[in-house]
Amino acid sequence: MKTFIPFLLSIICIVLVMLEGSVANILIHLPFIPDDWQVTSHFLLLFTLYITIFFDQRNTYYGFAFAVLFGLIIDILYTPVIGIYLFVYGVVLYVARNLMKWLHANFFVTVLIVAIGVIIADIATYFLYGMIQFHHMNWNTYFVERLVPTFIWNILLSIVFYPFIKKNLRKWERIKFLNKD
Repeated sequence: MKTFIPFLLSIICIVLVMLEGSVANILIHLPFIPDDWQVTSHFLLLFTLYITIFFDQRNTYYGFAFAVLFGLIIDILYTPVIGIYLFVYGVVLYVARNLMKWLHANFFVTVLIVAIGVIIADIATYFLYGMIQFHHMNWNTYFVERLVPTFIWNILLSIVFYPFIKKNLRKWERIKFLNKD
């Protein structure tokens, strides 16, 4: 089981990458979401942040490695520019990892780290696409129609799945690193 855990985490990451594309199409057609909102699900980012907070040790980088690898896969599958999510998710996980050196892993810290991560990821993506002139959305429109709905959606997901993900990642951490079942 000890050597199987990284493969299990990567299978979960693959499923989350597939869900990101599927859920995006469903969210567009929900009646309570305004037509001008662009909600982006960052399932992979949330899960890799949880890996960094609850699974990684001081000398392991599973969360960062999964964020970079599967960020590249998101780029290949869903975006016209290769490397945006690879870079952005890598930066977010680097920031989260450094913040976790000073903070204790609890509910409020986790929500704070997720909030910071989602905001950094979405704003960095906006600016990177703007630098290569891929979109022409002004800041006010972006803030109201994309950043706020994306932030709310991902924070809600983070809060809803927190108990389940934390419990399993802590269990897998004990099995992988502390040799306890």
